[in-house]
Amino acid sequence: MIRSSVFKDESTLFPEYVPPLLPHREKQLEHLMRIYRPLFSDKLVSVNSALVGQAGLGKTATSKLFGQKIEEMARQSGSKIIFEYMYCSTVRTLPAVLRQIIMKNWKKVPVMGITGNELIIELNDRLRRENTRLIIALDDAKLLGGEAIHGLIRSAEYFGYGNALVSTLIISRPEDWVAHLYPHLIEDVHSVIEFLRYTEQELQEILAYRASLSFYEGVLSRENCNMVAKIASETGNARHGIEILRHAGYLAEKSEDKKITPEMIRIAKNEVYPETSPEILRGLHRHELIAALSTATALKYEVAVPIHKAYEQYRIVCEEYQTSPRSTRNFRNYIRVLADIGLFNAVVKNLKRGRRTVITLTDIPASILEERARKLLEQGGKDNYD
Repeated sequence: MIRSSVFKDESTLFPEYVPPLLPHREKQLEHLMRIYRPLFSDKLVSVNSALVGQAGLGKTATSKLFGQKIEEMARQSGSKIIFEYMYCSTVRTLPAVLRQIIMKNWKKVPVMGITGNELIIELNDRLRRENTRLIIALDDAKLLGGEAIHGLIRSAEYFGYGNALVSTLIISRPEDWVAHLYPHLIEDVHSVIEFLRYTEQELQEILAYRASLSFYEGVLSRENCNMVAKIASETGNARHGIEILRHAGYLAEKSEDKKITPEMIRIAKNEVYPETSPEILRGLHRHELIAALSTATALKYEVAVPIHKAYEQYRIVCEEYQTSPRSTRNFRNYIRVLADIGLFNAVVKNLKRGRRTVITLTDIPASILEERARKLLEQGGKDNYD
């Protein structure tokens, strides 16, 4: 085994790693333990909750740490609870989710070629025979759809009151929760736990803790760790900061001093946000690029902006670049293109006075998108983009 001179334990910076502590997510974890406490009672009830927040705010890590803790608590109390985390981007249908769970826990059970309802019955039969409770965590649950999850939860009614053996933990981004899940699950979910953006100070503490697990002492100074927190605070996304630490660590390994420098952090930042690379943005027309720039500018200090506010900023940027603004209809088309390539989320909300499109950023800092869009606009002339 080749020993690293920088990384004490590189694996602690990988997305799959679940640390023993989650700074600033203790309340959410405690709330989860309290919500699912009824699973330890004699009466068999189904508990269903949702973790809602943007990417990189600790939803997945909190759910997995909760799963470890509740399984351990069950062992200590003489109960049996199985926690299964399912990432719906790779398992895109409810039957596929159930099939994987059954095959993992009861390998000899034939599950191919049977329907979703038959899978639910088979799963409940197995759980009943073994006096076991099951919690299914559905990450990125939008891909299964609210109706399918509703059907899973309500299947408990088929087995009769007091015989529910399957509980759910739904993990979703706010826009997906509102548009795709909440309308179907309003009566099923007992509690919605919100994950707010991390502050810069919170990110400083989170990244310092993760760095203490991953790097040898002296590799990352407090000042440079705070620099990473400053960058990540643009989205409040801890995952971005952790990724920057990992990439900066690789650069430090190649250096003579074996220490992370500010320049390494800047280079790592660009590696972490490839979605906004010039190669992708260069394919946009001029007004699409201006729309990206103006919307990013509008979102620098806001979590979300209505499309009419983004359009107002678009008109200002057009004036700055001496370009005649296009119509609101054209601007909506530009936003649709930008959403299709993953720069923004555009969600239509139903309000008392009608419908309104609200724009949010995905995983990309507004300042980085603004910076790269400006650079392309300044490098290329009007003919390059119109």
